Amino acid sequence: MKITRIIALAIIAGASGAAGVQAQTLRPTSPPAEYPPASYDGRQFVDSRGCVYIRAGIDGNVTWVPQVTRSRKQICGFQPTQLAGTTQQQPRAAAPELITLEPSQQPAQTADPAPGASAPPAASPPPQVAATAKPRRTPQTASARPVPAAAAPAPAVRKVVQAAPVPAAAVPQSSVALTPNTRVVQTHIYQDRRLSNSFQVPPGYRPVWTDGRLNPQRAVRTVRPAVVTGAAQVPPGYLRVEREDGRLNPMRGLRSPQGDAQMARVWNDGVPRRLVQLPLDRPTVRLPRNARRSPAEAKETGLRLSTRSAPGAKAPDHAAAAPRYVRAATYADADQARAAARKLAATGLPVRLGTVSRKGQPYKVVIAGPYRDEGQAAAALAKAQQAGFNGARLSK
Repeated sequence: MKITRIIALAIIAGASGAAGVQAQTLRPTSPPAEYPPASYDGRQFVDSRGCVYIRAGIDGNVTWVPQVTRSRKQICGFQPTQLAGTTQQQPRAAAPELITLEPSQQPAQTADPAPGASAPPAASPPPQVAATAKPRRTPQTASARPVPAAAAPAPAVRKVVQAAPVPAAAVPQSSVALTPNTRVVQTHIYQDRRLSNSFQVPPGYRPVWTDGRLNPQRAVRTVRPAVVTGAAQVPPGYLRVEREDGRLNPMRGLRSPQGDAQMARVWNDGVPRRLVQLPLDRPTVRLPRNARRSPAEAKETGLRLSTRSAPGAKAPDHAAAAPRYVRAATYADADQARAAARKLAATGLPVRLGTVSRKGQPYKVVIAGPYRDEGQAAAALAKAQQAGFNGARLSK
């Protein structure tokens, strides 16, 4: 059993050593000198140094791995792959070189000057010498800087007092020079008519309108301002009408302070204009709203004729006053008469419907009453008129 165990341990040790030999790193190898373009789909690539690289990667991430032999040496010496658009690797900056000064080149240390007469120092323990590592120093290069020249003294400044310019009137400033005959047109009109400037009548046709509606320049105005003249100009083909009433006066629309004062005496300045309320210059009498006539006007003064009576005859007593009615309206339609009666009854008046005949045609009459007192009759008439019966009147 011991011999078998020794043999097994030897086999395990040999296998472990072989695995360690095959797992050595590839750090001495270098990446490709240039990379193929993204359109290259080959599985093998040879750079300009002749070294062989194999495509590797997962999910579209391409990595070029150097091809090695069984002894884990990179394979080189092949013909480079001729491709257009290869990308060269950026060269790495060289590591800075460190220079170590020899002990003979190091500067000597200067001793501090001995102080003047002083008390002798106390005895100190012997110094301990410790070995220190020599520091590495990096050589520094001193750059020569140009010495700036001395600045010349500034010249003396002379103060000159200038007269302030006279302010000029504000005028529109423009870099475009325009002549008085320059035509001006809106931009969108100019853009729309650019293709219609060369309008020509096709063969076999004749123009229909000659009044300017087909003129592409009709919407253009001149820069020269219009000159307003006091005389009316008669267009060609028309005759001047002799009128002296001022309707042809070009200055008739201008206002004057005197005219504005006259207008303010009649109309106000609001919108719409209203008549100016003038103060009353006559005595007035106010009547109640429920009575349109005064008690004196309500009494009728009729003409009475006196007849000769027998001597000794007793004068008859005055007959009782006849009742009065308020005649609101007359309708030919019975339904309209009943509707008007209901409307009048809503005011609190006693309403009746009567019938009259005119030229053989019956009519319905809406009346209110009767009233024995003239004042009550006048008040009822006022209520009927306020209810909308403007044609109401008193009757017997």
